[in-house]
Amino acid sequence: MSIHNLKRHLALISLLLIISSLDPVIARQTAPQTGDKPCVGLHAGIRVEFVRRNPPFTQPSYVMISFVLLNDDDKPIDASEASWKLTIDGRELDDSGMIFGNGLGPVGGWKTLNPGTTAEFSKGLDADKYFPESRAYKLSWKGRGFQSPTIEVTVPINQG
Repeated sequence: MSIHNLKRHLALISLLLIISSLDPVIARQTAPQTGDKPCVGLHAGIRVEFVRRNPPFTQPSYVMISFVLLNDDDKPIDASEASWKLTIDGRELDDSGMIFGNGLGPVGGWKTLNPGTTAEFSKGLDADKYFPESRAYKLSWKGRGFQSPTIEVTVPINQG
């Protein structure tokens, strides 16, 4: 196995370890393979958790979504958040740009992901606004060159 292929396999294993160590709620995805060559490029992972705020807190409950993006190619890839869309129950959110464009992130945004590197970040979405009913919701994340698995979060009765 060449050094290049070894680095690619180690980067993919690192992504899978990061994702699998988070908790059982996370969706897991392995890199698709064509013959004996792994699929290279961007690979996305997503994790979700409902966070209840109980009195005396004044902030509403929210859904924390964690994202991991891995570049296992041998060249830098444009990973700009301008192309990112969050989908809830099969519907792309109109305000995906606002969700991904605000808050903490690298200086200059998520423009380029170098070979073998990952980008990890989280976003909290107001449960009352994005998940108004007590039920299970399906979420996924996509952008130019990647698509995460679809995962599910259950929002309980009396969100708080």
